[in-house]
Parts: sequence; C-alpha cells; structure tokens
Amino acid sequence: MPRRLPQNKRLISTLIPVLMMRGAHYKRAACQRLTLARESRCLSLICGIYPMPNPDLSPTAYLATLADKQLLLVKGPDASKFLQGQVTCDVKELTAPVTRIGAQCNPKGRILLSFRALQMDSETIALRIPASMLESAQKTLGKYIVFSKAKLHQGTDAFALFGLFGESAAAVASTFFTQLPTEQDGWVEHRGSYLIQLAADRFECWIALAERDHFLDAVTKQTQSMDAQAWQLLDIASGIADVYPESYELFTPQELNYQLINGINFRKGCYTGQEIVARLHYRGKLKRHMYRFEYTADKIPAPGTAVVNSLSGQQAGAVVMAARNQSGKIELLASLLDEQLDQASVADATEKLSPRNLPYAIPTADDAPIQ
Repeated sequence: MPRRLPQNKRLISTLIPVLMMRGAHYKRAACQRLTLARESRCLSLICGIYPMPNPDLSPTAYLATLADKQLLLVKGPDASKFLQGQVTCDVKELTAPVTRIGAQCNPKGRILLSFRALQMDSETIALRIPASMLESAQKTLGKYIVFSKAKLHQGTDAFALFGLFGESAAAVASTFFTQLPTEQDGWVEHRGSYLIQLAADRFECWIALAERDHFLDAVTKQTQSMDAQAWQLLDIASGIADVYPESYELFTPQELNYQLINGINFRKGCYTGQEIVARLHYRGKLKRHMYRFEYTADKIPAPGTAVVNSLSGQQAGAVVMAARNQSGKIELLASLLDEQLDQASVADATEKLSPRNLPYAIPTADDAPIQ
C-alpha cells in the first residue's frame, strides 16, 4: 500500500473524495497521472499561502513575477533529437500540447539540471529552469550540443515569466489568452506567449516581451500581487522540485520523485545517466524519496542542507527547497531515507520535522515499480 501522511483534521471532509480514489486498487500508473485539479485548493489551505484577500476582488486571483526562473531555448533541426539523448523525460511526447518535467543527469545518474519543457515549434524547445542554473545549464548541455544541428539561446531577451493563482485565475488568464489549456501540464499559445496549466487554479505564463505590457494591462487590475516565495510554496505543496547550485549533482531523479510526476520515461531510448536511473528502477528497491515537511526556525535552510536523525544525529538526507509560509513556519521538501521519515530534522534545528501531505502517493519498498 502507498505510504500515508497524517491528514489535517479540518480538511478531512474535503479530501475524502481524493482519498477514496487511492484505495486498495490504487495503481502505480494512476500515481503518475494524478491531477492536482481537485486538490490544489486543499493544498493552498494546508500550507497557508493565501495572502489576505482584497474585498474588492471576488473571487480572488494572484499574480507573481517569476524573476527566479528563466527560459533556455534549444533551437535547430536537431533540437528534439538532441534533448532526447540527454534528458529523463520523453521529448517525443512534447509534440502534443503538453509540457513535461525532466532532468539532465551526469553519467552517475545525478541531476545536473531540472526543468519544465515545452515544444514551441518543430525546431524550438523551451526549458524553464531556475535562473541561478542558467550558466550551468549552458555549459552542461553545450558540451554535447556541438555535435548536433542545434544551438542554445537564452530566453531572457524574449520572454517574461509570470505565475497566476487563485479561484479566478483561469478567468483572468482568458482576458489575454483566447483559449485555455484543457488538462494539467497542457498549454496554449497566443501571439507568441504561452499559458501552461499546472492545476485547475494555477498557471505559468511565458509572455513574449512585445506583449508584456498588453498582458499586464489585461490582468493587473484583476489580481493581487504574490511574491516569489509564495509561488515557491505552491511548488512545495505540489511536490515538484528543482535543483539549484547548492544541490547540483546531489540527487537522482527518483530521489526527487520524478518517476511519480511524469519526469522519467523508462521506455525511451538511452540518455546520459540512463543506465543508473534504470538500474535503480528495475533492479534496486528505492529507499529514498522526497517528502514534504513543516517546522519552526529563524532561518530558511538552503538547498542541500543536511537532514539528520533527530535522535542519533546521523545524516538521513538533504533539503531540496524551502520557503516560509504565512503563519511564519518553514515548509520544505526534503529527500531522505524512508525509514527516517518520523525522526527527521534539519541539521542544527531544535524542532523535529512534521510531515505534511503531498498530492501523490509515495510507494513503499514492496510496491511494484512504475512501468
């Protein structure tokens, strides 16, 4: 049976329909495809990320400037072929109007770069990455792209990135975009700009610089501002993690649960690090997963900060990403040994980590691997 984390008692009645879907007949494939649409509102309430609402806006919507994220464009006739041999997700799936989470690994299966990929046209694939990883990404991908008919281009001179969130986010998005995506991870294009649905009430907006002012004119009056930390809390609540300079080559894709969010395709062809990733999947029993926690501390831990057993002090894992929520507590994703889940604490912290819910089930060692 999948591992269950403690429920917030006040939300039990809200989550019952979701939990019923995760009963004894819960399939691993369903775990891969699990949508956040019915849960995103619950996640928002759990992590306390809603700012104080403006009574003049009903229902509410929030706009975040995603200055900590950037686009890296892979352009050329071999763009798709090149990436297919470098990353964990199946680039061929991008020909449909969907995006994919994925990673570039080193030969030992450790993540060099995490991203969300979108195919803009037959010769252009955009990778949305942490801004702090742009220089590193150009080096690690550039080392191999010289053998392909493709080139890397920074997207900073072409796109501005925003996040839309809230009950009326879809309605607000439709004031600029002429249509909306029809599924989670789907996207639509309008005048060179892209709208990506992360959940029923959450969207990424990749806006062409020439349309930036038009977009802001359309949405600003209908939204309240939301800072980047609040947006990061949504990523944490969604269980979708990125790798940063501090955690470069620290995690395997499975240690960030990428196999549970369509971030790894085990049936595609070879790519750098594929042998290790596949061996962990087919021959080994995964003993580490990424979990969501909450605790109280003065300082937000950086990615890569050690997570230890609160009793023995022995290292059990590492922080993946963290942010402070509205109640003043720190929410984080940490990758650690499954057996240490109930005794985990951030190094030098006085308080043990309290597990919180993720929108997908964490398999146990006895579960059959995802195909």
